[in-house]
Amino acid sequence: MSGSTLIIIYIAIFGGAFYLFAILPRRQQRRSQQELATKLAPGVDVVTSGGIYGTVTEIEDGDTVLIEVAEDTEVRVARASIARILTTTAHATDAASADADSTDADE
Repeated sequence: MSGSTLIIIYIAIFGGAFYLFAILPRRQQRRSQQELATKLAPGVDVVTSGGIYGTVTEIEDGDTVLIEVAEDTEVRVARASIARILTTTAHATDAASADADSTDADE
């Protein structure tokens, strides 16, 4: 192999490693953050990146979300600061009604 061929191979290996370790994880993180943002709705329990637990009460215009952290206490946070969705009220309601139906069927 000549020296120029070896340099091209090294550049290709370096470029591939850079893509795998820098670009690909960031792209996956951005995609998961966008999916999380689309699932936000009033009644959803969330955790912010600062560690604040609460329930979404309102999604305002732009990138602002109101989160109820205690009774009659709301905090306004950026939509991008939502780190995780814990539960959804609709899902909890469906599970409760399914439990009630199975209890009624047993009687």
